[in-house]
Amino acid sequence: MRDTEGVGVVVRQRFAPVAVTLPDGERIETTASGYDDEADEVARVTYASGDTAAALADGNVAMNADFAKEHGVRGGDTVPVEFPGGRSTELTVAALTDMDGGSGFGMAGGLVFGIATVEEYVPGGQDSALYVNAAAGTSVDELRERLETTLEPYPQVQARDQADYKELVHDQIAVLLYLVYALLGLAIVIAVLGVVNTLALSVVERTREIGLLRAIGLGRRQLRRMIRLESVVIAVFGAVLGLGLGLVWGLCVQQVLALQGMTALAIPWGTIAAVVIGSAVVGMAAALLPALRASRMNVLEAIAHE
Repeated sequence: MRDTEGVGVVVRQRFAPVAVTLPDGERIETTASGYDDEADEVARVTYASGDTAAALADGNVAMNADFAKEHGVRGGDTVPVEFPGGRSTELTVAALTDMDGGSGFGMAGGLVFGIATVEEYVPGGQDSALYVNAAAGTSVDELRERLETTLEPYPQVQARDQADYKELVHDQIAVLLYLVYALLGLAIVIAVLGVVNTLALSVVERTREIGLLRAIGLGRRQLRRMIRLESVVIAVFGAVLGLGLGLVWGLCVQQVLALQGMTALAIPWGTIAAVVIGSAVVGMAAALLPALRASRMNVLEAIAHE
């Protein structure tokens, strides 16, 4: 990558599983990131104390400021760090980062140190990512074309800009959402069958009542409307109850994920309104067959029904 024409700075990133014993006595198993010294050339990191040079120096480590405060860590403290294979060392907390979401999934503490530390204690590892800047006089589009040419022999490696990476994450989340939607669709089918079954049993159990209502003047259209309204009430009640429980559950999950950096909370009021309206429509559809059966009952036979 460094030999590709138009490449400016290349910064390697490697991950290392570590276990850190903190001053409060807690032992945290997490994943730390290692970077080359030129990290400031390809990323913008803000610090509560210290800087990138201090964080990536030999024997040093950077930590998320909120995480450090929670566990009683201060700048200049030394923390024992265990690496795979029984290797261990003590690293000095030389910098504290204050970036929102600095601790991602499986990366509690936002630990960052120099890639030399990773190479020393986790030898033989592979780079997770390479961050590349364009050299002076080279446009981003030109550099991308050259990088893609360089990477042709390596199909497991892809060149991505920020928009590509955003789309990648979006697609990963979309797959999960599609699975949730599929399960939701299955649940709706089961719910519709449940409403139809409930109404059908209700019509059978109330055959005599329906016959008496018809005998005193209840019209077929009125009877069908009554059963449809009953179905709508059942469907809407179930939808409102489910939405209420779902909102509470979603809020709880969001509060947990906020600890991992996902602090944005968005409630899809439009979708919620659509679900309530859709449940009413589903209730109307589920009542068609039971209402039709009830309206076609013979009045005298229905009154005589035991």
